[in-house]
Amino acid sequence: MAKRNYLVEGLSGAGKSSVYEELIRRGYKAVSTDRAWKCHADPDTGPPGGPTHQDSAWDSKKAVSELESPEPEVLFVCGSGRNRDRFLPYFTKIFNLRIDDDTMRRRLQERTNNDFGKEPDEAELMLRLNRSDEKPAGAIDLDGTQPLDQLVDELLRLADCRPVSGSAPTAWSKRGSAIGQSFVISESAFRGTSDEVWEVVDRETITRVEYSWSGNVLATLLPYLDEQGIDLMHSDHDEVASSLSKARGGSVLVLTSDHRERYLARLDPIAFDGAVLRRYYEELNETAAEGVGYAMLDGIAFFRDTLAPLESEIVAVFTIG
Repeated sequence: MAKRNYLVEGLSGAGKSSVYEELIRRGYKAVSTDRAWKCHADPDTGPPGGPTHQDSAWDSKKAVSELESPEPEVLFVCGSGRNRDRFLPYFTKIFNLRIDDDTMRRRLQERTNNDFGKEPDEAELMLRLNRSDEKPAGAIDLDGTQPLDQLVDELLRLADCRPVSGSAPTAWSKRGSAIGQSFVISESAFRGTSDEVWEVVDRETITRVEYSWSGNVLATLLPYLDEQGIDLMHSDHDEVASSLSKARGGSVLVLTSDHRERYLARLDPIAFDGAVLRRYYEELNETAAEGVGYAMLDGIAFFRDTLAPLESEIVAVFTIG
């Protein structure tokens, strides 16, 4: 078991994902439970349940494996689940991100990595839970409305963590020009010139999904997945994608409901090994990249979330750069 496991939890919109990303960028070991441990199951009996927010739970095998691992020395776990309480004995300290109602409303509407909370009944559920101040016993409240740098500084101070040696952001963790994004739109948008297509994308996007790390990680992940029999690089719209790539000056792929049918169930981060992904990245890019396995697991979750809403006549335009 790691010498110190810390849980950073809170309601939807409290900032768990942002804290996770900042911890990784600073060189700490962290897990986003929504991306790496999430499953839909009955929290008491374990069998798969309905795909609702209330049924979201942590995969017990994956959670215990990481929480009991002797490495790293310090692990931050960012997220929450219905079966959270059964894992509380594993944690040295528990931190609870608190935000006010107005901040919660704004974040739920503005966030692009998750659609939960955008519907009025979902937002009202979160606001009701926020007012109840429900949290694990002994949890330390942190003000989730403060600037991210200050929030993570306070978290690390309370966790008695010193700055990680050589913790300057690495190339793969920088959000430079090569950022990955997916735009879910109607298939009919592919009529007209490249410029007209982008105008439609800007105007008619149903859902937008963003990737938090450098798009170079996604560019590495795509051939890895292809070697595993998950081909996200080709579709019936390859000609259009090629034209859009040339016009945009970056990589553009089109994902369809066919991809969803074939690959959605296989794009589960729980089924992948971060250490294997890191080795693949390092070999392909000929560079050391400690921590990149987390970013690649996030990439798998990004592709999963991109495919999830695709139905007949609905596609996703995926861009890098």
